[in-house]
Amino acid sequence: MPSSFLNFKTVFFSIIFAAVIFPSRGLKAQADSSLSSSLKDTLRADCSMLWKDAGDLLGAPLHFSKTEWLLTGAAVAGTVLAFTLDESARNAALSSQSKAGDALANVGKEYGREVYGFALSGGMYAGGLALGKRDLRITGILLFESIAAAGITTSVLKSLLGRSRPGEEEGRAKFRFFQFKTGTTSFPSGHATVAFSVSSVLSARIGNAYVTIGLYSLALLTAASRVYNDEHWFSDVLLGSAIGTAAGLTVNSLHDASKQGVAFRLIPGLGSLRAELVF
Repeated sequence: MPSSFLNFKTVFFSIIFAAVIFPSRGLKAQADSSLSSSLKDTLRADCSMLWKDAGDLLGAPLHFSKTEWLLTGAAVAGTVLAFTLDESARNAALSSQSKAGDALANVGKEYGREVYGFALSGGMYAGGLALGKRDLRITGILLFESIAAAGITTSVLKSLLGRSRPGEEEGRAKFRFFQFKTGTTSFPSGHATVAFSVSSVLSARIGNAYVTIGLYSLALLTAASRVYNDEHWFSDVLLGSAIGTAAGLTVNSLHDASKQGVAFRLIPGLGSLRAELVF
């Protein structure tokens, strides 16, 4: 365990290093002078951005493009198909246990933990403030938004559907609705959700092919580790991966300077909800 944890720490800090070294896209061209030089005003502007993004995310399904609806349908159809493969995927995973596999699974498990995702988000935000890098600071905010949005979605589905984990030995089709116990909140996978929400945001912001391959490989390792460790069914990790990726790409699109078009937004306010048509 200590050695695998050390290996994960190496991976974790390598991600932070890569995010600092490689320039982010989208907001790179925007100078820090667009914000007040005072820390107080900067923090206020960032809080305002968080609040506005929350409204945009809330109203996102209302302005899905045809392509986004097709992708949503594909994710649902893929999950249904994966449901029929759950038992065979579990048997294959359990029959391939090894020391090397255990070590890799531990790395994947750690990468999918929320605590590391939020730590990475906070580290990037603090680093952006200290170094005067607006793009790094915004990346930290987007990470937080992605993990939070995806995490809330996954948590609601987990408790609402109440699917038994494979280790409970009740089969893949056992659902108890409105559950909160660990053994009956299998669907979808929270670790896969977090891993893909982190990887999708960082990949989009960094914009480097090699980093993208590395980030998504880590996310895939997380998803595979949950089946390998008999913590989730194959369909659990597939849906969790889709939710995390969708959250990350959606959050990034809110601040992609190259994306233009018409959008309907819901902006939450104190005791009110304001609708905007942006074009």
